[in-house]
Amino acid sequence: MKAKLILFALVFVLTSCNKNEVYDEFNRDFSDNRWEAKDVKLFEFENIQSEGVCELKLHFGHISGFQFKEVPLEVEITTPDGKVETLPVVMKLIDESGNDIGDCTGDICDVFQTIKTFDILEKGKYKVAVKSKFTGPYLPNALGVGILIERQK
Repeated sequence: MKAKLILFALVFVLTSCNKNEVYDEFNRDFSDNRWEAKDVKLFEFENIQSEGVCELKLHFGHISGFQFKEVPLEVEITTPDGKVETLPVVMKLIDESGNDIGDCTGDICDVFQTIKTFDILEKGKYKVAVKSKFTGPYLPNALGVGILIERQK
């Protein structure tokens, strides 16, 4: 009986989700840990009901000891009414002391940065395109990029 209770508790904890998340997707499709200059990552989601204040966070995964303190990106948001907003983003990865800003486990680091706050996240379909504005042919040591939309309390 005790083993069943522990198993049930473990399953419950593992399947619980963050109730504040509206959308969360992470794209790991980088061959050889390189984000090619022409490779735009597109995220599409449908918000099924209007939400109050929500934050759009950019999620960037990289190898620990990244050689650049920051990465220039561009994010294009298309709202349900067809309006397009382009945001230049400087993703900070390394602090002034040379330490990784993100949450690092082993040699993998994940950084989250809020790039937009929606006063109201309207119901409907959204598109978010993320592209690297790195000056070379590819951004090295990139593991993935994603977006997270969270309700604010």
